[in-house]
Amino acid sequence: MAAHEATVEKELFSGHPKVIYTFSQYVLVVCTLGIALLVYWVRSLGIRFTITTQRVQIERGVFSKVKDNLELFRVDHFDVLKPLGMRLLGQCQVHLHSSDQGMSSVYLYGIPGLEGMADSLRECSLRERARRRVLPVEQM
Repeated sequence: MAAHEATVEKELFSGHPKVIYTFSQYVLVVCTLGIALLVYWVRSLGIRFTITTQRVQIERGVFSKVKDNLELFRVDHFDVLKPLGMRLLGQCQVHLHSSDQGMSSVYLYGIPGLEGMADSLRECSLRERARRRVLPVEQM
């Protein structure tokens, strides 16, 4: 039963990043009397993150769409970045380093509870590697 549960893909997050996720964006919105907010809103609509226990999907585009998939067993390393502007708004950015040639570097941002989710993603990545019997290859 536990082995079957590990193979079932569960959704951790699905949605667009926050429209404003750094303090500098907030300041720019105030300085432009809200015009920058419209730009940030359209930019946010153009990205959709779907994060599951087995993969990260990034869909880009407003009218024409491109969907990229990164399997978590390919993720080698996680960085949690907390620049001052993001920390002021309670946000962070997660940088995924991957062995996938097409998506060697993926940034996740503007997601509620992302710092805690990074720990879950790390555990899911290790579980997926064990389930698929994949060993990391060291680059020299």
